[in-house]
Amino acid sequence: MTTMNLSNTKLPTPYSSSEARLIQAAKDLVPMVREYAREADRSRRIPEAVIAAMREAGLLKAMRPVEAGGSSISFAAFIEIVRHLSRGDASTGWVAAFLISHEWLLSRLNAQAQAEVFSDGEGLAAAAAAPPGSAERVEGGYRVSGRWRFASAILHSKWVVVSAGSPETGPLAVIARIDEGTIHDTWHVPGMRATGSNDFELCDAFIPEHRVVDFIRYSSRENDGAALYPSYHVLQYPMYRVLSLIHGAVAVGTAEAALEMYPAAMTHRMRPASRQLLVEEPGTWSAFGEATQQLQIAQLLLDEAVSRTEHLYRRGSDEPALEERARLNLCVTASGTEALKAVDILLQNAGASIQRDGHPLELICRNTQVMRNHAVLDWRYAQMLAGRALLGQGLGPHADAMY
Repeated sequence: MTTMNLSNTKLPTPYSSSEARLIQAAKDLVPMVREYAREADRSRRIPEAVIAAMREAGLLKAMRPVEAGGSSISFAAFIEIVRHLSRGDASTGWVAAFLISHEWLLSRLNAQAQAEVFSDGEGLAAAAAAPPGSAERVEGGYRVSGRWRFASAILHSKWVVVSAGSPETGPLAVIARIDEGTIHDTWHVPGMRATGSNDFELCDAFIPEHRVVDFIRYSSRENDGAALYPSYHVLQYPMYRVLSLIHGAVAVGTAEAALEMYPAAMTHRMRPASRQLLVEEPGTWSAFGEATQQLQIAQLLLDEAVSRTEHLYRRGSDEPALEERARLNLCVTASGTEALKAVDILLQNAGASIQRDGHPLELICRNTQVMRNHAVLDWRYAQMLAGRALLGQGLGPHADAMY
């Protein structure tokens, strides 16, 4: 029995020729990414061959403005690229999502900062916001200290964007070189091991003034880069309100991979008591049908989240109402949680053998175990907050800029 391709269910989107080329490049990389997935998991980082292949395909600069050497792709095209790379491996899709979108983050900076971070042609960056560090104003810049958690993709980065501040300055975004601080090897987990989501620390590091920017402005629609490159409207998207879609894209891509691999993985599995192949049992048919339906729900929710995002933050649009953002956030969280439900249905039906090292579904099992605990996929909190907003009760202590 061959594997099945269940990833091409979404309706055609009018991508530009350059976007279509990059999406196809991501699809073409899926076999290579799967081939290297075990090595990535063992070494706890994405192999350089995979990073080089993404670079060669032009994926890493996809969200940089054309005028700055990128491709100025739409948000929909970005999510599609991440989804396909995640079909190859969840950790690789995750790291790629951040390396690609963080070029977009760096493109939101002032011209002097961009000249420095892109000086060698590529501004690979990690980002970590919590807990915020401290910043002291000094001549020519700031002295910054702090230790930030979960800096995904930092093992492949030259730069890191962190948050800091003081009562005098308010919240700041700090762009530091990796060699200005220390990476702490803290990411010891059962799944998503290759994301390298370690801690990063700065100890009284001097950061020049042009690499320290007002965090609220930087994360808003009125950031410096949006003024520098008005033709690339995606730079006007509010940072924290859109990057959460990455989680749904990785989860959906991972679920697509699970459904693709499941038929071949079940070909020779036999129930000992009956000597019947499980693939011939009605219960297996039902489970696969249910998982397929669950995946379609997740795909539709992800598409809806992307459509809502592009509509709410279209050029010239007003600030969207809280109720509209609540519905968008429900789509974002549900796209991921519904995709993980599809995976769970298959894993529960596949038997204990999938836990063996090397089984096609074993790595997916461990990766989804870790993915489901990310704050963006906390459906209880997401539903509570959306319900509160939709009932006219506001967000309470939840930061408006992060919703």
